[in-house]
Amino acid sequence: MIRRVYERHVRLALSRPPTVLQVEAANSYAYIATITNHLYITEQTSNILKRRTPIFAAPILADTRPLKKARYLRRWARRLTEFGFSSEDAIVLAYGSFGLDVESQTVGLDAIITTDIRLADRYNQRNPEINNRFNDMITNLPEAYRQIKLPQVLTTATVLTFV
Repeated sequence: MIRRVYERHVRLALSRPPTVLQVEAANSYAYIATITNHLYITEQTSNILKRRTPIFAAPILADTRPLKKARYLRRWARRLTEFGFSSEDAIVLAYGSFGLDVESQTVGLDAIITTDIRLADRYNQRNPEINNRFNDMITNLPEAYRQIKLPQVLTTATVLTFV
């Protein structure tokens, strides 16, 4: 979603109309910003935005907090690839449960918002299996990690139905 929001800023600056996905992502982003205390991005997304044109990237970086990799994030990501997710998608999904907000010392997210319909569909269709695998994994982790939950995965279109 963040990539589409960034791309929309660039297209508008070039006097080009944004795509439907870019508008949808920007509207979802704006709505979510009004109902939550914090917006999060992965470390990788933060690093990419820091190398982009500051006039477009700075507002996004100012509105968001980068999540750090908590212990077991990579292990969970590896397990998610067994459900057919690409390694990139698996990392994003793993941040949803094992992403650490250093400032508040909290781990995990309530929801991941994406423009990737196939990612959301696969996650939601396979959720019972994913949930079982997740519960099997966290049962064997130290007590501090046993309260971690799986996030919801929602498309930007779904978010806009809440408005």
